[in-house]
Amino acid sequence: MSFFHIREFTEDQFVLASPMVLANGHIHLWWVCTQTFSSSARVKELGHLLSAEETSRMSRFYFQQDRLRFAVAHGILRILAGRYLNIPPGLVRFRQQPNGKPELAGVAGASFSFNLAHSHQLVVLAFSRFPCIGVDVEFIRPMPDCQQIVDTYFHDRERAMIQCSPLSYKEKAFFDCWTRKEAFVKATGEGLSRPLNSFFTATDSEPETGMFSVGGTGDGTADWKLLPFMPAPGYAGAVVFTA
Repeated sequence: MSFFHIREFTEDQFVLASPMVLANGHIHLWWVCTQTFSSSARVKELGHLLSAEETSRMSRFYFQQDRLRFAVAHGILRILAGRYLNIPPGLVRFRQQPNGKPELAGVAGASFSFNLAHSHQLVVLAFSRFPCIGVDVEFIRPMPDCQQIVDTYFHDRERAMIQCSPLSYKEKAFFDCWTRKEAFVKATGEGLSRPLNSFFTATDSEPETGMFSVGGTGDGTADWKLLPFMPAPGYAGAVVFTA
């Protein structure tokens, strides 16, 4: 689709300083392999971009790989947001909405939304000028409690879809559905305050677009569009947005 762009953020991106254009109606997705930065001095550069609050949060992680992932995700978020807004990354400021969803702060008149997700060794960042956007990514892996999660958190229509999937596809079908649901509640800012089994994702009336629609109970479900994507082999992803 012409408005949907996905690319990898590599170390080469650090040398680029020119602003980037984010046109109305477009969604830009960036994916980052955290292991690319695991032995790099770039990690220190990214860490220096974090706010005091973010630095404090990062220090509370017990495992080094979790601290690395946090620095990469939030540091690159500031770099890319700065390029889209044409300001230095050190001037990018965020605040939390009442529901806890982060948003841009201190840039008057900016129509700009973003979201980030991470799983295993991958971080995905989404940017758009749509009012709201949500993204999720999951590393596809064996899930011993898969059926219990489906029975508890999935809508009846989603449970039926997974039940009918070929055995070789069930694992991927589970993560495809899970990322769509997570991306939706991240986009709305409701998080787990909205029961995950109260809505479902379904193929749009124009299947050639590759998009899904959201149905079920709750306000505004029909106003959202959902687009699955595969950021890297072995991962499932989804982005949700509303105009």
